[in-house]
Amino acid sequence: DWESELLLGVKHFEGYYPRAYTCAGGVQTIGYGCTNSKVVAKGSISKEQACAELKRELNEAKQQVNDIVKVHLTDNQLAALTSFTFNCGPTNLKKLVDGSSRLNDGNYESVVSILPQYRRAGGRVRKGLERRRVWELALWEGNVINL
Repeated sequence: DWESELLLGVKHFEGYYPRAYTCAGGVQTIGYGCTNSKVVAKGSISKEQACAELKRELNEAKQQVNDIVKVHLTDNQLAALTSFTFNCGPTNLKKLVDGSSRLNDGNYESVVSILPQYRRAGGRVRKGLERRRVWELALWEGNVINL
């Protein structure tokens, strides 16, 4: 079940933070990577509320993937790009998939070579982002990495 893998993986990489904090990218964040200013402004969030917010935001990211990607995706490929979009945003998804010899041109292999480049936050390469991209590529290829 790729949706369960997606949820477990994103929870693993984001971690749960009950109080608002500034992430490595300089963005105010809370819960499992939630950057919604209305949610962050509350200052604290329960694990249950954070999970519900994460599911809502993953559904939003999934819709963004469906809107931006013009080629057919398998469920596991959709899960991989949903995680990427949740983490990096729809603008970076467009950069990943649009252009000559990219995914929207039918070049599925371009994801394998370009996705790992998204490993910086706050101007520095982050080990956590490198591990996340490895996990997302495993999802993309239909493999499961035990986290």
